[in-house]
Amino acid sequence: MKKKILVLLLASLLIFTAVITGTAQDTDDYDKTNAFQDVIFLIKNYYVEDVELDTLLEGAIDGMLNKVDRFSYYMDAEEYEEMQIEYEGHYGGVGIVITTRDNKLTVVSPIKGTPGERAGLRAGDIITTIDGVKTGEISQMKAVDLMRGEPGTDVVLTVERSDMDQELEVKITREDIEVPYVESEMKSENIGYISLAQFVENVGTDIETELNKLKEQGAEGVILDLRNNPGGLLSEAVNVVSNFISEGQVVSIRQRGNIERVLNVNKEFKADTEIPVIVLINKGSASASEIVAGAIKDYGRGKLMGTTTFGKGVVQSVVPLADGSAVSITTARYYTPDGNYIHEKGIKPDIEVELDAEAAQNGEDNQLNKAVDMMKSFIITDEVQRKKAAGE
Repeated sequence: MKKKILVLLLASLLIFTAVITGTAQDTDDYDKTNAFQDVIFLIKNYYVEDVELDTLLEGAIDGMLNKVDRFSYYMDAEEYEEMQIEYEGHYGGVGIVITTRDNKLTVVSPIKGTPGERAGLRAGDIITTIDGVKTGEISQMKAVDLMRGEPGTDVVLTVERSDMDQELEVKITREDIEVPYVESEMKSENIGYISLAQFVENVGTDIETELNKLKEQGAEGVILDLRNNPGGLLSEAVNVVSNFISEGQVVSIRQRGNIERVLNVNKEFKADTEIPVIVLINKGSASASEIVAGAIKDYGRGKLMGTTTFGKGVVQSVVPLADGSAVSITTARYYTPDGNYIHEKGIKPDIEVELDAEAAQNGEDNQLNKAVDMMKSFIITDEVQRKKAAGE
């Protein structure tokens, strides 16, 4: 089943909220507000060149959000519209998910089957320039805009990589990005495989459909691949978990003022609590992926295999503003069912398997191969236990 994917979205849990119509003004901040207005007046009247008021105000908003944290940012009306268009369908790009970490533009994950993946970009790569423009001097949204473009055109990225002394210069030809969110196949006569690219609307239902399809084909165990999945909708993370766990808390969200909201399993899904599960994770598994991995791990519902996840334990809300622009602002922290806060730490796998990068370039996936081998032993063990329970 193929759908469109927003590939240059932050690794975020997105909650779309209503248009802001007003703001509270604390009297203690009145002097600062006056100072802000004074600075605008000074720039407008005394700066050596003319400056548009919109430019000043947008820069001020962007600066305020950057001061809050690296995940909060401003989108002008055009950028916000482009974000929504991307979320729905076609556009030209390179196919990577980015964030800002330690004030550096960082690759969260390349998207499967895109130019970014084929160019060899990896989770954790730091992009220092885009077509010669230094990323440390521009906003994250501006960086996204620079990497977009007409399919068939080229963009040159300069990349720092932790295991290399020198920077890499990577030339990538943009393509029309269209990636399947959910794909499934049988990896052997009794092992099913489901890959999930991002948590968009209805992927919980898609997972349910693909899981049932695999079981009809004889699957006695399933591998859920969340590698390089940057996250997405919080509600869909809950729905995906609800396919494998029938009771209890999936995640808790703690907002300002220590207000806690607990999200439990969605009872609309008929969970398969028996089928053995292995979840593949890596450094590119972030946000909603970590919610799923955390729930599977905390409940002992399956095994995590691969490498430690990205470590993003905060929630962003995308809030449209009255003039057509929008802000993405951090509004909560999330915790796994056992109360673990994984921000900046990530989730460690139960079984650590590093990807063989050289073999991967030749189409070999040693992590997936290991998961298939491990699942075979799980299925055998499960069968033995069932026979013992039946007194055979």
